Amino acid sequence: MNQLRERLQDWTDAGLISADQADLIVAHEAARAPDDATQARLAERPPAHAARTAKARLTSPAEAIGYVGAALALGAIALILGDLWQELLLGGRLALVGVLTLALFGAGVALRSSTAPAMQRLTSVLFTGTAAGTGWFAAVIASDILDLRHSAVATSVGATVLVTAGVLYLWRPRALLQLATLGAGAFTAGWALSLSPLDPGTEWYGLVVGTVGVAWFLLALGGWLTPRTVGQVAGALVGFLGVQIASFGDPALLALAVGLVMAAALVVLAIRVDALHHLIVGALALFVLSPQLVFELFGDAIGAPATLLLVGLLLVLLAVGLGRARREVIRDTAEDEGGH
Repeated sequence: MNQLRERLQDWTDAGLISADQADLIVAHEAARAPDDATQARLAERPPAHAARTAKARLTSPAEAIGYVGAALALGAIALILGDLWQELLLGGRLALVGVLTLALFGAGVALRSSTAPAMQRLTSVLFTGTAAGTGWFAAVIASDILDLRHSAVATSVGATVLVTAGVLYLWRPRALLQLATLGAGAFTAGWALSLSPLDPGTEWYGLVVGTVGVAWFLLALGGWLTPRTVGQVAGALVGFLGVQIASFGDPALLALAVGLVMAAALVVLAIRVDALHHLIVGALALFVLSPQLVFELFGDAIGAPATLLLVGLLLVLLAVGLGRARREVIRDTAEDEGGH
């Protein structure tokens, strides 16, 4: 206002405006000053308001209510089935499972078009529950109608979940559906092997499960699966699970050696491409498999000292890998800050 009065005085002295006009301008601007201050304060509020809105979307009440409702429904179903399942007729069992599965699928379809992250997560949970429901439906048919043996029932359940989860994943590629598809694939492959008239050893089960995991890892590495990081980590873990299963069989030394090579290759890959998730999984596999390999080679005599030496070397390798892979974290953080 002081600057305005000085300018008005200059304009009055120059004859551009009259003194009365100058007084009217001062009175008008003085009346508007509180409004401008209020508007300025309000202008500072939208960022905080937007942050609160984003936080509210991150922790959506609808998502929380959906999860709580699902948990209560599952608890009620478990209580009902525990008391009445054996008394239900076949038609009643199929109707109950079918209605529950269709309800989950319908709820997922209703929410699939929502762009809110919370609703997208809830949709993934509903679709994953739909895949589990179809497996339950297949179990009722296989056991109560077809009267199949246990391995055949398990294989049919796994195959049904695999197909359902795979189709839903292709329709809506989300992390939870990807994990459900991978888990169903490994489960189906393992139980399908038990259908053989021969008696496959433990190493064959490990080989089958490990092959599924490695194939999944390669698909994710090649960009065929999204999210890629989830596919790579999950595939690698399933691959190492297969190695661990195979190590309980006769060729334990060979299985552990193969697993060690896989883990070392994953660590090398992590260092070359600066991928921290590869380093974590590879280092974890090295720490789990290396002591077992040492005891297989040296027995109890020098197994403990050799294991300590090996763990020390692995820690050094892990430190080197972390030093290289931390650049990925720094780069990702910089990209996130630049994107915001």
